[in-house]
Amino acid sequence: MAAKTPTPTATQKAAALRKVDRAAAAHEKTRQLLEEAVAEARDVGHSLTVVSEHARYSREWVRKATARINGERGARPQVGDELDHAPE
Repeated sequence: MAAKTPTPTATQKAAALRKVDRAAAAHEKTRQLLEEAVAEARDVGHSLTVVSEHARYSREWVRKATARINGERGARPQVGDELDHAPE
């Protein structure tokens, strides 16, 4: 017969969600810093491939993050960093 898993208390559940909230807030701040660093690296001329290898995210993620950050800054996007790929 298998052992019965104890049912968590309301206090344990609340504590677990507070832990998730703290981790999510920290992640959001850190991700913003990473996106800004990625945009800066692209702005000084590093390629999508090099930046994506260092960021450990895909080139697509780097391209979109750079375009978003530069859009917030009001900077002109680099060739290949536009959000849309529609022909002009």
